[in-house]
Amino acid sequence: LCLGSVAALSQHVQQQQQPQLQLQHQGGVRTVLGRYISPETYTLPRVWGELLQGGGGTASYAEMLAGVQAHNAQHAWSKRGIAVTPVRFDCSPAAVPAAVSVYADGSVLVTHGGIEMGQGLSTKVKQAAVAALSQLLPEEQRPLPLSLVRLAASSSEVVPGGGPSWSSTASEGNCQAVMNAAAKVVARMAPHAQVGKDGLATWQATLAAICTDVGFAPNAAMLSAYGWFDGSTGSGSAKQSVRYSTFGAALSEVELDVLTGERRVLRSSIMYDCGYSLNPGIDLGQVEGAFVMGLGVMLSEDVQVQPATGKLLSGTTWRYKIPHYDLIPHNFNVSFLRDAPNPRGILSSKASGEPALLASTSALMALQAAAGAAASEVAGLLGVGASGAWLQQHQGTSTGGSVGGGRGMAGAGVGGSSGGWVMGSGDCGGSVTAASSGWRVLSAPATPQKLKGAVGSFSVADVLEAALAACSVG
Repeated sequence: LCLGSVAALSQHVQQQQQPQLQLQHQGGVRTVLGRYISPETYTLPRVWGELLQGGGGTASYAEMLAGVQAHNAQHAWSKRGIAVTPVRFDCSPAAVPAAVSVYADGSVLVTHGGIEMGQGLSTKVKQAAVAALSQLLPEEQRPLPLSLVRLAASSSEVVPGGGPSWSSTASEGNCQAVMNAAAKVVARMAPHAQVGKDGLATWQATLAAICTDVGFAPNAAMLSAYGWFDGSTGSGSAKQSVRYSTFGAALSEVELDVLTGERRVLRSSIMYDCGYSLNPGIDLGQVEGAFVMGLGVMLSEDVQVQPATGKLLSGTTWRYKIPHYDLIPHNFNVSFLRDAPNPRGILSSKASGEPALLASTSALMALQAAAGAAASEVAGLLGVGASGAWLQQHQGTSTGGSVGGGRGMAGAGVGGSSGGWVMGSGDCGGSVTAASSGWRVLSAPATPQKLKGAVGSFSVADVLEAALAACSVG
């Protein structure tokens, strides 16, 4: 999944602690892996800016930041964190074949090499077939009814070399292959075109002119054709490979129970560049589903093996926790970047699905911020009345603030008191900024046990001792 990192790094430049992306991209940008991204396809600055300003009707970063800071100042054992993470994902559809056949009754049979696995490929392919075949009709009568098209089961007996269904690009490649095949059929039908009162009447009249005596006389035109998508669009000097980067960004707010390590994702907002979506309903579901899958990776799915033998210890859901309902953000918003056609894509679209999985890093980064804020405050609170031995043991617990930092430290500012940047995991999502008065580096998944350890090692007795000491001091 981790095919490339965002080239333009984020930087903290304003006093209100709002992360900003460098916008020096007039001549394009080059990633750390050497990939050049042309300026007309580099939409990350727009994605980043609209998300932080509250694009799609959601709260802005500044509003969320203020809320997190207020919460952390008022709650000792509940801390919130906020983080923004960008995403870049390389996309390049594989070469695939397809076949289209039109029958005398007007129905259309499409055979493609893709595998429908719930990603909506079949629906998009039907739409592509209708769009291409509708070119036979006058513009005011388009499109043909989708009900005319049915799909045959994918079979190498009909379309050999079907190619892989992977990397979130199978829908695009198969749509283009089907459109190429349909264009050949339309070219053969065009000399016999008729005009009816509506699109369906025109379609049926044209077929009646071609199939004059079904079963006895040959058709006037061949109504079946193969199409091939070779990984490129256009022809001649305009031919170019379909290879592009898709961009997105996510803003997440989380809450951490300091005593138990339990965590909740309160809010996540995603701004995603889908180009001109082939089907916004499908792509929206793909982005939402991928993000939730990513939350499982980041927050709960912990693969455990026996060190000596390598035996899998987490082979059931008793110990391996897949995403469940309480991991889904309580407030979940997904918006697509508007007016952002992909000049290198198929029908100006971009892939959805896997790219959005990487956006879930925002929840992990936000939990790191919350854990850092909690660690600073816990060290301060317990330092009031804890024994000298406890203090000596936990002097290193506080980050971004001294022991005794107190409850005024909000776990919500970018870089916090240190003002530093925290880089993401290289190719797995790019640069990351998160807000916290301290910082705790967590490896995924951020389970309650890990979060509890990141906050600090203390017992109930320590807490009671600190509370009694605080009362006596007061």
